[in-house]
Amino acid sequence: MSEKRILRKMKKLASRIGDKIESVRDEVEDLEIEFEILQKQIKKLETKSFYDKETKGEKRQSDDEEDIDEDDEVLDLENTSVVTVKPKF
Repeated sequence: MSEKRILRKMKKLASRIGDKIESVRDEVEDLEIEFEILQKQIKKLETKSFYDKETKGEKRQSDDEEDIDEDDEVLDLENTSVVTVKPKF
């Protein structure tokens, strides 16, 4: 093979690898966002569970107020900006 052909193939391979790295990076960032949201929901449910145990005899808030609070927490991951995170190597 000529050196020019080898160089072209190496550049093409490097381009493919670069594209894959970028794709994986985007997926990892999306997973980190989903993980943070999941952790927030877990903490929220743990706090609510603890609160419910402490106030068994007291009256709970109406369902309408709870629905409003839950709607505020919903995020549209498709339209969020990408959060840059330092690689953890």
